[in-house]
Amino acid sequence: MEILKDFEFDFDAGLLMRRLKIAEGSEDETEFKELVNKALSIANPKAIYLEGFVESMADDSVVINGVKFTSLTLRKNLENTERVFAYIATCGAELNSVKFDQYEFLKEYWWDTIKGYFLEIARNKLMGYIKKRYMLNKTATMAPGGGEAGIWHIEQQKQLFALFGDVEKLIGVRLTETYLMIPNKSVSGILFPTERDYSGCKLCRRKNCPGRSAEFDEELWNSIGIEAALKLKEKRR
Repeated sequence: MEILKDFEFDFDAGLLMRRLKIAEGSEDETEFKELVNKALSIANPKAIYLEGFVESMADDSVVINGVKFTSLTLRKNLENTERVFAYIATCGAELNSVKFDQYEFLKEYWWDTIKGYFLEIARNKLMGYIKKRYMLNKTATMAPGGGEAGIWHIEQQKQLFALFGDVEKLIGVRLTETYLMIPNKSVSGILFPTERDYSGCKLCRRKNCPGRSAEFDEELWNSIGIEAALKLKEKRR
């Protein structure tokens, strides 16, 4: 297990201004840059990962480092894989501790975007570090709750966190009773080597998703056999 923090990075405030449609020279720019400076003074994005090994598989489950994960898609993706990397990355509890007045809706939205950018930094640093250290070429990731319901249930966050122990003590991230992460700008999942182009978005049929990075792939959906597995699970209930 290894914790990554104290990253060196360049913060591109201009990029965030374009994302938020903040005009240069405006009053909004002045207020936004004040928030950026505040964030830079306290931010400490972090990530944690561990090397895991696939110990056994069943029809729709896989055991990694003694922890059982239930997901047909995960099991299919790891069929020819022995080693994986579990991870959690976060913008950091320092940014999450900042509160705004109840009417500062715009500032709160901007701050959430800034937190998201620090999460991008942490995640990108983590992925780059793992790939370089372990000399990985093509990789993909899966996350509990990612993609369409039934692909890998969000409740499995509990098992993923169990691999690490006390994650809140280690990097300041905790799970709510509904398995969401706090800080909200945190991600978790399993990174694995693959020869196939895999993305959770390819197994999601939701339309007009703002976070979509790839189109739904019906051929991939059918090759994994998700529809049949979901129907079988429904019959067993």
